[in-house]
Amino acid sequence: MSESPDAFLLGMFQKSGLACGSVDEAWQRSEYLYPLLGWLTARFPEPTAFQICAEWLRLAATRVEGAAAAADLFAQARSEAYRQGHVIAGALGDLRNASILEQKTAVAAFADAASHLCEVWAAVTTHEVDAETNPWARAKAAAGAMVTALVAQRGQDEKDPAAKAQARVELTELLRTARAAITVR
Repeated sequence: MSESPDAFLLGMFQKSGLACGSVDEAWQRSEYLYPLLGWLTARFPEPTAFQICAEWLRLAATRVEGAAAAADLFAQARSEAYRQGHVIAGALGDLRNASILEQKTAVAAFADAASHLCEVWAAVTTHEVDAETNPWARAKAAAGAMVTALVAQRGQDEKDPAAKAQARVELTELLRTARAAITVR
């Protein structure tokens, strides 16, 4: 993708009829998680983008019982160890699979979301980006999985549009909170 993350994000909003004059305005006005999360993953390997994602996962884990392990794993992906991002992405996949077998739908979806983000981090930091690790596509998948995690945690129908919208808005607000906390540091 030749466009900068800022230009792509603002273009997405403009195409949807919501013109924003700056990325900060888009962050303030967005009701959708995916574009903001995509903007972050498209900024990898910037440390701040990673830290915001890690903080968002930490905050979201407080809403999904048993999800703290996935948030903790993701945070370890930034280590200097050889191919650490790939190792952690694999561990997140293992956690997702184990949670599926244990019928812990919310934790499995949470781990899936963290895995999508980690796959992008791993690919970017090892210069192995390809079509499967497109940051915008992976962010969209991560956003969907995280909405599923929150809806499942609440015992709501995963296909209920109102439940999904409520979860999406809550998760978007948590992402704003994470961004504010990291940018202030």
